[in-house]
Amino acid sequence: MAYEVLRQLQQTESHADEIVRKAEERARGIMRDARASSRTLIEKAKAEAAAEGRSMIDAEDARAQAEAAETLKRSNDLCRGLRDKARANIPRAADLVVERIVTSSGNR
Repeated sequence: MAYEVLRQLQQTESHADEIVRKAEERARGIMRDARASSRTLIEKAKAEAAAEGRSMIDAEDARAQAEAAETLKRSNDLCRGLRDKARANIPRAADLVVERIVTSSGNR
């Protein structure tokens, strides 16, 4: 009877060792899967962040180009207006120069 109890005890211990071994193996598999899953999630998050960053840069670039084009247009309009005003004053300036030259030479 004692022999039978010892044999049963050995079988139970052996069975418990097998359960522990399988549990450890399963735990390692779960950890391996979790690491792989986390790497995948990290790579996906990095890709999404990079895409969002590129999108933001593209949007800001487009906004800056539109603003630069508007500033250039305003500057060109201002230059055109100043040039037109200057051209309009050319005859008057020429008359003033002629008047001063003629006046200073004594031919009134």
